Amino acid sequence: MSENGRYDLAIVGAGPGGYVAALRGRQLGLSVALIEEREVGGTCLNRGCIPSKALLHTAHVLETCEGASRYGVTVEDFSIDIDRARRHKQRAVKQLVSGVETLLEKAEVDLCCGHGEFADEHTLSVRSKDGEKRIEAEQIIVATGSVPVVDMIEGGRGRNVWTSDTALNVPFVPESMIVVGSGAVGMEIAAMYLHFGSQVTVLELFDRALPREDHEASEVVTRTFQRRGGQVEVNAMVKAIDDGDDKRKRVVFERGGEEEMLEAEVVLLAVGRKANLSELGAEEIGLRIERHGICVQEGVTTPASDPDRPPSTVCPGTQLRTSLDHVWAIGDCIRGIGLAHLAMHEGVAAVEASQGIETHINYNAVPTAMYSHPEIASVGLLEYRAKELGIEVDVGRFPFAANGRAVCTGARHGFAKLISDPESGQLLGATVCGLYATELIPELTLAIEQKLPVDAIIDVIHAHPTLSEALHEAALATQGRALHIPLA
Repeated sequence: MSENGRYDLAIVGAGPGGYVAALRGRQLGLSVALIEEREVGGTCLNRGCIPSKALLHTAHVLETCEGASRYGVTVEDFSIDIDRARRHKQRAVKQLVSGVETLLEKAEVDLCCGHGEFADEHTLSVRSKDGEKRIEAEQIIVATGSVPVVDMIEGGRGRNVWTSDTALNVPFVPESMIVVGSGAVGMEIAAMYLHFGSQVTVLELFDRALPREDHEASEVVTRTFQRRGGQVEVNAMVKAIDDGDDKRKRVVFERGGEEEMLEAEVVLLAVGRKANLSELGAEEIGLRIERHGICVQEGVTTPASDPDRPPSTVCPGTQLRTSLDHVWAIGDCIRGIGLAHLAMHEGVAAVEASQGIETHINYNAVPTAMYSHPEIASVGLLEYRAKELGIEVDVGRFPFAANGRAVCTGARHGFAKLISDPESGQLLGATVCGLYATELIPELTLAIEQKLPVDAIIDVIHAHPTLSEALHEAALATQGRALHIPLA
């Protein structure tokens, strides 16, 4: 599309944020170069969201077979064939990556394969096995994503110490596994390998698993994990990982001032991710970088998905501008760990803002989706954060055990919880824990985005019998009007 290596827009990184930004740029008539060192789709499509969900579906099928007799179905002699499960995962990844490549090709995005690095403020050097070429651009978006943290703990790069990248390749199903960290990544992979037959122990630094989720939701997921035979050890500060007896791995951790030790065949490190800024040359051209990643305008690095900070606000797309007016940054490279759907939204916003188009991002309305068992999805203000911040709220809760569809499908564990403002009735936040929770959160996200009161959800007729009726009842419960739970 460009004969002289000059473009209107160059994007470094072809993950969800980067490739979506490229497609939006072409819709606006811009000449676009998209630079990617590894695979189109980035971590999400190749080493994260998609492979993990494909393998979790295999785990779900196993669980369905195990419990089939409860529903009058006899399933005999079933077992996990890990090679076929791996091929299922690879097919899903290949299909989706191929789909993105086709979209980019048809949109006439110039895909440049190689490592992108700033040569100067407007020029990127792209190095590959075929040599080096230079790309000049009026506007540049950095979308380099993140990588797993491995050096925080001594021995983090040792033999049979896996990250999410390694674990989702399923090299083998270990007899035993220790998972360090109980965030979304840790608990999803822990549940997956537990279903595959591993003995799994999760070590968590804080006083409960899933410390950033709604307290009640984390309890439901923890109990379910333990009922299946998994172990969760909290208040455990991991000090080191080394080789134990019989080629097993040994994890040394401290709890209550005492040193303890556990052994397993494999250790999974799931202690977080960090911005991928390796050999980018960002600081050399004057981009400001702090602990979390590339600095952009105030407000963007505090999304609602980070409950350690107060809720942020609605931000214009121009807030994604870096310390250089023509350079923008989106996704994990500005916060270390993030969400693919947020990066996509930011990619569109950055492109539009670079062209003077008014756009916004509501960081109070960023949904999170965790595919644990059961699933957890949330948006906006969580109940425990409201208490910590001293915000008075009304809380409406409805258990899945009283929902017709949940009872019919044997998915009684879970609930819907809505948080509203006592004076205006405006919906401030929501958590859903249970079957298909991740599919139920959009209605609540829309309500928060549009600043709707819970009455708007109450007034919507929800089909029966569906899980979505739990949202309707939870909305009623914020006003003490729930119909299908006994009066207090």
